[in-house]
Amino acid sequence: MHKKGINYIFIGLLILCTSCFEIIEEVSFNKDGSGHVTLTMNLSKSKTKLNSMLLLDSVNNYKVPSKQEIRQRIAQAVEKVKRIQGISNVKNSIDFGEYIFTVSCDFTDVDALNTVISNFSTKKDAAMIKKQKHFSFDTAKNTFTRNYHYDISAAFKKTNMEDRKVFETATMTTIYRFETPIVSSQNTTAKIAGSKKAIMLRVNAQDIIKNKNSIKNQIKLQN
Repeated sequence: MHKKGINYIFIGLLILCTSCFEIIEEVSFNKDGSGHVTLTMNLSKSKTKLNSMLLLDSVNNYKVPSKQEIRQRIAQAVEKVKRIQGISNVKNSIDFGEYIFTVSCDFTDVDALNTVISNFSTKKDAAMIKKQKHFSFDTAKNTFTRNYHYDISAAFKKTNMEDRKVFETATMTTIYRFETPIVSSQNTTAKIAGSKKAIMLRVNAQDIIKNKNSIKNQIKLQN
C-alpha cells in the first residue's frame, strides 16, 4: 500500500478484513437540487480482527496503517472538502471502538457533491467523476440520476484469492430522500418507501463485480 491517499488507507483496512463491511451513501435533496450528504464506512463486524491487525506492521504484503495515520488522512480529506465551493457544514466522526467512519456536509448543487466524492478517489477516478458525473439532478424534469463508472471487475481480477475474500459479504447501500414523491425508479432492485419520498438500494459487492447488479439508477420525481 505504497500510494498515498485516504482511499488507499481504507483499501488497506478492507484487505485486512475477512468479515462483512458496508459502505453507506445517504443523500437528502431539496427541490432546487441542494441538500445534505453523509458517507459512512462501517467495519464494525471486523473490529476484533482489526484491533489485532493494527498491532502489526504488515499483513499479506500490505502495510498496516496506524490509527494516527488514518486520522491524518481523514483530516486532510475533510480540509479539502471544506474548501470546495458550494460546500458547508462539514463534519466527520471516527469511531475506533466500532470502526465506523463518517463524513457529512451540505451542498448547494450536485456539481459540488460530485467534487466531494472525487476527493475520496484517485486522481484518475476524480477526473472520470468530473467528466461523467456520479450525480446529476435535472430540476426542470424532476429527475435524479446516480451514475457509476468504476470497473471493479478489472481491478478485482488483479487481486489474489486471499484478498478477494473481503468482498464475499461486503455491501454498498444508497439511500436518497426527496421533498416530492418518487414516481419511478429504473433500478428495479431499489425499494421505495411507503411515503414515496425515499428510496434505498443495497447491493452485494460480488454482484457489482460480476455485473449482476449496479447502484446506477434514474429516479423520476412528481412534478
